[in-house]
Amino acid sequence: MIKLKDLYSLIEENYVFLMAIDANENILYASPHLRLNMFPPNLIADPLPLAEVLQSSSLDSFRKTLSTSQKSEKSARAILHSKLENSSPQPMHIRRLETDKGEICLLIGAQIDALSRFSGTEKAERIKELSCLYSVSEWIEISNSIDEFFQKLPEHIAPGMRLPEEAVVYANYNGTDYGREPVKGSPISVVLKVNFQEKGKIVVGYLTDDQDMLPEEQKMLNEIGRMLNLALEKKEMSEKVTLTQDERDKYKLHLKKLESDIERRETEMEEQKQKLSTAKSYLNRANRTWTEASHRLDTMFQAIPDEVMLIDLNLNVVMSNQDGIVPGEKCYKAYFDRETPCEDCRINSIVKDKTPITTHMRKSEKHLQLHALPVFNENEEVDGILEFYRDVTLEKTYEQQIQQADKLASLGQLVSGIGHEINNPNQFIRGNVKIVKQAFEDIMPILDEHAEENPDLKIARLKYNFFKDHIMTLIDDMGHGSERIKGIVDGLRSFARKDEGQLIDKVDINTLIGSTARLVEIEVHKRAEIELNLATNIPSFTGNSQKIEQVLVNLIVNAAQAIPDDIKGLVKVTTSVIDGQISVQVSDNGKGIDSKTRKQIFDPFFTTKRTRGGTGLGLSISYRIIEEHGGTISVNSEVNKGTTFTVLLPITETEV
Repeated sequence: MIKLKDLYSLIEENYVFLMAIDANENILYASPHLRLNMFPPNLIADPLPLAEVLQSSSLDSFRKTLSTSQKSEKSARAILHSKLENSSPQPMHIRRLETDKGEICLLIGAQIDALSRFSGTEKAERIKELSCLYSVSEWIEISNSIDEFFQKLPEHIAPGMRLPEEAVVYANYNGTDYGREPVKGSPISVVLKVNFQEKGKIVVGYLTDDQDMLPEEQKMLNEIGRMLNLALEKKEMSEKVTLTQDERDKYKLHLKKLESDIERRETEMEEQKQKLSTAKSYLNRANRTWTEASHRLDTMFQAIPDEVMLIDLNLNVVMSNQDGIVPGEKCYKAYFDRETPCEDCRINSIVKDKTPITTHMRKSEKHLQLHALPVFNENEEVDGILEFYRDVTLEKTYEQQIQQADKLASLGQLVSGIGHEINNPNQFIRGNVKIVKQAFEDIMPILDEHAEENPDLKIARLKYNFFKDHIMTLIDDMGHGSERIKGIVDGLRSFARKDEGQLIDKVDINTLIGSTARLVEIEVHKRAEIELNLATNIPSFTGNSQKIEQVLVNLIVNAAQAIPDDIKGLVKVTTSVIDGQISVQVSDNGKGIDSKTRKQIFDPFFTTKRTRGGTGLGLSISYRIIEEHGGTISVNSEVNKGTTFTVLLPITETEV
């Protein structure tokens, strides 16, 4: 004889719900899923009486069904209601079994995988529908009369409707009304026929006009009608007190047909019961799977280092790994703080071509690389886009510095030759101007005597007195121009000679800044005050003190000259150590530099002070000097708020 433990394991391989009961109605065993769905959590008694689990009506139904199965020696079926709140009715097979421990009763239900072909929403609706059908089927069987059945029929049909609390159920049978017929909205109905004669109807509606009945509710009501047509006929025949022999014969023939129909319907209902009993477990399993998948997706989304947004076709944010972006916002508002869509919006192009797009864009001071991917639905149509924003500001800065270095390197090769060609003739001009000036100083007394004898004397078609007053000024201007040419050529040579001067000094940047500030104090004091914020932990480095001082002078004087005359200026010089590099920042509160000018600020001969004698070589030479020291120089500015130049120099071991 098979052991009960093995029997339980065998049954649980194919069914979700299993319960074994002894002759005293004590529960010997219950499967985990059945305990979860039917047992109140506070039940700990051992042995556990069945009456503690089932409602009293279900307990009576169980006993009645058990008695029927004992007489027929077949398995019977019953719908059991747990005392657990909000629990669904469970259809169960009931079968007696002789074991080595005596007679027991097995309750089996919910075949595994019976509802696997249904989706989650369909399962939920099917559960509701089948629960209503089972409830009506059970009530027609256990009700004492047709009148009692119709009186309580609304309690069994209303829960199957979409809005149970607002459902109105009316029935008419053999001329008797049960309930009030709904008049609002569009109620649904089914005709009740017994022995091919129309005996009444069932009408279901809602309390208000704004609620319509669904086609699925009409289908369920039709199913209830078909079931009742057979059950009512059987019920009605059983309530007749006296029958003629002819009526008895006809009833027997008809009863056989009814039993055949009922058996067929019971088979169909049994299949539905199995589906219903497993639906809840599948829904729970699907819900757990969805929750786990959603958590994994969210974790992966947050782990992406780039800024990511999932956007639908209406430009609404669906998901993002950025804390400040709320799903449902427009993407251009959430990410770019715009009131209108971007001019170069990618979504139309992606929907049309169904291909990814990679481009570059700006967000404030950031350079972003954007990679946009199409998201497809089950019909292979674009349902949205997934955008990745990568901050490439640092890469862009390095790229610009490399371009600037290449530009200066190429220009430096031309400068030395050009400077030589300009300087040679300029040497003649400088020397000759001095001789011409001395000559005029010697000849002017002679011209004065001649002018006294000839009052109408003109030189170079100019009256002598005008000529005398301006000739020396013209000669001095020639000399100054020649000297300026010499200064420009010297600057060009300094720019071109990258290896001029050895980097062998031990440079203390704080000391160098202090001496530079004293050196330019007279020049800067006209427009601004100098404020020094020097960190105390700045190490020395190997370099060329004179060249670094030249850069500092250039930056401080430029900062002072950028301050308008109508405000009191302030030039701040700050030092610190950042990521193993010495940082020197020179800031001013001047008029700032626009974006177009910033792109050209380090180009040779580019200057905004040409009317004041600027040559446009100061910053380009400073750029070259910092480059020779292995460092970088950059500018950050905002119009009407000021400018900051930042110099970064590597910390190196000093070997003098």
